Amino acid sequence: MVINTEEELKEKVINLLRDNVDDPSALDQLGPDEELSSLGINSLTFIKLVIATEMEFGVAWKDEDLDFRNFSSINAIMQYIATSSEE
Repeated sequence: MVINTEEELKEKVINLLRDNVDDPSALDQLGPDEELSSLGINSLTFIKLVIATEMEFGVAWKDEDLDFRNFSSINAIMQYIATSSEE
């Protein structure tokens, strides 16, 4: 998948989160570095987000990277995707 700008990546990550969290409207109050744990993400939601990220962005999560800290904020997700896309 080709993403031309950081803003485009951010928009795609937010849309992915909207599709997978219980209260998508809560995303409107979150900044890009704020903790996503306030959205009520549990282990099942985390796995759904991992799979959705792999499908949407074509990245493969390494076993050692399956850590919620890589999903702690919008910017953390964007950073992981950008780093994984370069490999």
